[in-house]
Amino acid sequence: MRKCAPETPIALDELFIGATVTIWSRRLTVRGYADERTATAMKTKREESFALVSSENVCRIGRIVHAMQENGLTIAEMKTVAFGTSRLEELETALPRNARALASGTSCAIRAIGCEANAILARLFAHTNDVVRSMDEEHARALGELATGSSSKSPTEHSSLVVVKPSGMAHLGAILDFLCEKKGLDLIQARTLALTRLEAEAFYAVYVDVLDKEEVKMMIDELSCGACVALQLSRLRSPETLVDDIREIVGPRDPEIARVLRPESLRARFGEDKQRNAVHCADLTEDGELEVDFMFNLPRRTSAVA
Repeated sequence: MRKCAPETPIALDELFIGATVTIWSRRLTVRGYADERTATAMKTKREESFALVSSENVCRIGRIVHAMQENGLTIAEMKTVAFGTSRLEELETALPRNARALASGTSCAIRAIGCEANAILARLFAHTNDVVRSMDEEHARALGELATGSSSKSPTEHSSLVVVKPSGMAHLGAILDFLCEKKGLDLIQARTLALTRLEAEAFYAVYVDVLDKEEVKMMIDELSCGACVALQLSRLRSPETLVDDIREIVGPRDPEIARVLRPESLRARFGEDKQRNAVHCADLTEDGELEVDFMFNLPRRTSAVA
């Protein structure tokens, strides 16, 4: 054994409790700090916060996440939750002003990390009841516990998958805003994942006989190198062309080509190169529902919000 640099550089912002990083193809989760000095130093830089967005405001989730990221917060976890009326009494005790809105439909839970994260949430959402926000770290953990066990589960019919890859996570809010508000797609489910290499290989297995071997390897490397967010999207209008239309919105696989052919597409705007192209989407109509089923039926161990 010897000290060596990781294949992909790891930023200090990525080293918070619960974060998963990849070092030489090994998925490692940060469970604590080795000594009190490190814990104290990190505490001054990183604070945990939590936000709940009710179902009636999920269409605005991109704008909300974008505002958080623009103000220096890192989105550690994001997932859709369905409390249901069976938990109305519990919600009325914990969050009386928001209980009924949260109990109806699918809400979205967001765990964010950053310097003075709760003060930032207070400043961003002080004048709205649309976002339930944590007041401090203890309250953030309490809200996280409240959301535990309330994962949403939706049928896959007439839906398709978009994955915000590790290279696109810094632009998660802008990508969500473009998909949901600008393009009118409905967010059905979302979950944060940290895929193992085997899971990424299984997901991209369909491309092995279609694309160059090295290109498939690059896709697997990218998808398994850090946290990503899987999105199940749908719409009432023209569901039969949903997969094709999302592919147009996402753009060509190579961002350089996308910037020429579809400059407004997601890969043109947020992709770095052919490997780090920010977003994955289903290519074929028959793959949309299959890919949704794959991502949302992976073991829950890959999502720390669950």
